[in-house]
Amino acid sequence: MLELSQEELAELAGVGRQTIVRIEAGGKGVAFDAVDRVRAALEKAGVIFLPSTSDHGPGIARRKSNSAN
Repeated sequence: MLELSQEELAELAGVGRQTIVRIEAGGKGVAFDAVDRVRAALEKAGVIFLPSTSDHGPGIARRKSNSAN
């Protein structure tokens, strides 16, 4: 969605690239703090995390740009 490499996301989140690899593989052995840092970096970059409802599971969206088209 953001077209970030693992290296770029790791840098934005202040974690190692291997942490991103582990999260992408299912999150085993990843500290909660690291997941929070990655989520915060993604939110800062424009990702919105959507909670699940009775009609659908959790999801993500991209925040609309504030610039006029």
